[in-house]
Amino acid sequence: RPYQVDGFHFLAYLAANGFGGILADDMGLGKTVQSLAWLLWLRSLPGNEGRPSLVVCPKSVIDVWADEAAKFAPALRLRIPRTGDPVPGEGHLGEADLFVLNYAQLRIQADVLERVPWLAVILDEGQQIKNPDSKAARVSRQLKADHRLVLTGTPIENRLLDLWSLMAFSMPGVLGNRAYFSKRFDRRKDADA
Repeated sequence: RPYQVDGFHFLAYLAANGFGGILADDMGLGKTVQSLAWLLWLRSLPGNEGRPSLVVCPKSVIDVWADEAAKFAPALRLRIPRTGDPVPGEGHLGEADLFVLNYAQLRIQADVLERVPWLAVILDEGQQIKNPDSKAARVSRQLKADHRLVLTGTPIENRLLDLWSLMAFSMPGVLGNRAYFSKRFDRRKDADA
């Protein structure tokens, strides 16, 4: 659909200019499809062949990624380690182009995942890291990736700090550190802020 093409162009623009980002759209409008197109495009660029990417999403969304990848990106070798399976470490990277994990696996296997040089990391239902003090948020910020993307329908749910947390993952430092952001922008009684 035209808006999905626009979304893909937005993601390509971000990547081409060294930016991470947030793709915020309502549920069911194709954030997964746009992300898969973006991953295929990234993999086609010189030097990116064979480099794996990571998607972290709620357990309930894992099968959506499997179905959409089979339908729209069958060339991607997809691996979904189930709970209890080892997550991809240095010895398993050649097994797949795209690994899809849930947030519990991210938290539990942080030490392994943080050592992998990912081509891209996508956090689906990114509001899972809206609390910057949560373990999922802290671990996600430690992941090594050339490209970072957050997918969410609700970039701001309860407070402006939610947005800071998403951006601290996708574009570290662009909104300043947490104290600066809170002082400058998250002043609830200041209409100008």
